[in-house]
Amino acid sequence: MANINHKWKKLLGVCCSHAKYVDPVAWNTVLKFKEIYKPDTIAHLGDFIDLSALMSNGAGTGSTGDDVTPDIDTGIVHLKQLLAGCKDPYVFCGNHEHRAWRLMNSKNAVTAYCAHKIVNSIEETTKKLKARLIPYSGIFQVVDIADIGLTHGTIFNEMAARDMAIRYCNGKRKKICFGHTHKVSIQSANTEHGGTGYNIGTLTARGELEYANTRPSTFAWTQAFLWGEYCESLNQSSLQITQRANGEVWRLPI
Repeated sequence: MANINHKWKKLLGVCCSHAKYVDPVAWNTVLKFKEIYKPDTIAHLGDFIDLSALMSNGAGTGSTGDDVTPDIDTGIVHLKQLLAGCKDPYVFCGNHEHRAWRLMNSKNAVTAYCAHKIVNSIEETTKKLKARLIPYSGIFQVVDIADIGLTHGTIFNEMAARDMAIRYCNGKRKKICFGHTHKVSIQSANTEHGGTGYNIGTLTARGELEYANTRPSTFAWTQAFLWGEYCESLNQSSLQITQRANGEVWRLPI
């Protein structure tokens, strides 16, 4: 029997950095970890920009934080910082980026123009970074790497990690990694196939997203990132989530 050399690769994943609303300490911690860990594959799972200015079909939130330019520019800079030098980069569009794609056909000419410029900026940036841009397609958005499914996420409840595992883990896909709810959680599917859902949290600063500050669930938001190894020939992986609670210092695993 031939001696098969199974190659393991390193993975780093983040989600929900929300551009100008990011916690700079959290973001710099991820970049520091990247330099130390040297991942082969890096994935931003979406909401790298916020686009609160395009909420309500372009009417915005009505808050004072709706400026478009610093939002887009910061999000693009974050993609460049995170993915620079990566062999296998992925950029997922989340429900926030999807606002721009959806409003390109707006009947408001100014809104449509703004949406087109945002989409062009994202597409040009990912092309230069040689990153795979994954459109937001709701429940259909998933990319498989070994036994891992990557997606932005669509379920928004207290059992989101379990319910995502139930929906997406099918035996071959044993893990599903997402963000969306900003709440770190690892839960198992109570199905015949089993599987595990990994909710990898957020990198935003608590209280910065004004439109979420009336929701008690915002207290549960946790800063975190995903890392680990995967082997495509074995269809196997080992994943970890590093997190910090509000007010704690970051403790990197390496």
